[in-house]
Amino acid sequence: MLKLFKNKNFTLLYAGNLVSQMGGVFYNFAVSWYILSLTSSPFLAGSYIGLGGLVQLAGAPLAGVLVDRLDKVKILVVTDFIRGFVVLISAYLIYSFSTEGSHLLVLYTATVLLALNGTIFGPAAMALRPLVVEEDDLARANAFFSFIQSIQIMAGILAAGLLYGVLGIERIFLVYGICLIISGFTEMFIKVNDEKETSETDESNGKSSLFNDFKYGVQYVVKRPGLLNFMLAALVLNFAYAPLMANVFPYMFNLVLEKEPYHLSIVQITASAGMLVGGLVVAALGKKLVVSRAIKQGLTCTGLGFILTSILLISMAYEMLNFNQFMILILPMMFLTSLFSVLLNVPFNTGLLKTVDAHVRGRVLSFINVLSQAFVPLSFLLAGLVLEYGSLTVLLMGSITIIVIPYYIMMFSKKTNQLMASMS
Repeated sequence: MLKLFKNKNFTLLYAGNLVSQMGGVFYNFAVSWYILSLTSSPFLAGSYIGLGGLVQLAGAPLAGVLVDRLDKVKILVVTDFIRGFVVLISAYLIYSFSTEGSHLLVLYTATVLLALNGTIFGPAAMALRPLVVEEDDLARANAFFSFIQSIQIMAGILAAGLLYGVLGIERIFLVYGICLIISGFTEMFIKVNDEKETSETDESNGKSSLFNDFKYGVQYVVKRPGLLNFMLAALVLNFAYAPLMANVFPYMFNLVLEKEPYHLSIVQITASAGMLVGGLVVAALGKKLVVSRAIKQGLTCTGLGFILTSILLISMAYEMLNFNQFMILILPMMFLTSLFSVLLNVPFNTGLLKTVDAHVRGRVLSFINVLSQAFVPLSFLLAGLVLEYGSLTVLLMGSITIIVIPYYIMMFSKKTNQLMASMS
């Protein structure tokens, strides 16, 4: 596995992502907790997360086309620098104004600007991977990026949980802004295979318009047997799962249990550790991993973990468990659920990168991102509404019911199973 780090370009891409994304987790954890503490409103906290998701969703079609047309390394550098300066300016504004309304305005404006840049950063970073590693190393490279995600979440959440009360929201903004600028500087030195980059860009620039480019990406997904069904299943899974970490756990620890941020950070770090181990398992298996089998096993185990986690949360809400009992049970559950989620995500992403033609990767990945994430912002908003005006039990039982749909598609759809088999 260490072979990848002998590749200078991969190491630079890895390091840049690590720094910026770790700062992002630090920032998002702190802002989510801050809004709940400031307003005591699960809906406002959910609407903040949902707003960023809606912006990313709206910008994704154009972003995918731009990724195919423009230099991917320059996209990473420019978007990281822009995000860095946005966050630093926001830090100054929050420091300068003291009212609740002004702080919320700054936070909502910042999330729109960050989301716009993040929309193009994501597809560019993913489309860049095949340009800096050989095809045989792509599975390991994707596993290492899962490893990055786990490390960034663990370090970012740990820092936020421990330092939130010490630094304050302004200094957390300052730290994140600096992380983004460092990331942009690191990415400036990435060099890609000129022939691959030129080939992809030339073919993409031959399209007649941005609309036609995106339309072509849509047609590619629709015509590929099983791919559309698979992405619809991913959409429903994301809709059901997304509010758990974004809405439910912050609501439980802040407003219901009235605990400190570091208590929530323990749960989220444990989940990240599961992702870390899952990424290492996938990287170690390499070519031995059977994509279709891994996805089905990951889906089944992740679903069971979600159901058991929901039962524990409901039990805690009704005071059937004390806090210590709850933590003893929830931590291993989050670890295992997150571990198996990696076995669901990494094999599919690897197979997708291998099967999609290089000159349309940006457009196809952009449309897939739009499709799979389409209802996530709505899920954040609805979860906030249900938590504020309904109950935790209604939200979790509804989510459990919803996940039956993607499970049926991935397990029993003939076209979907043929697609997964072709990715091996």
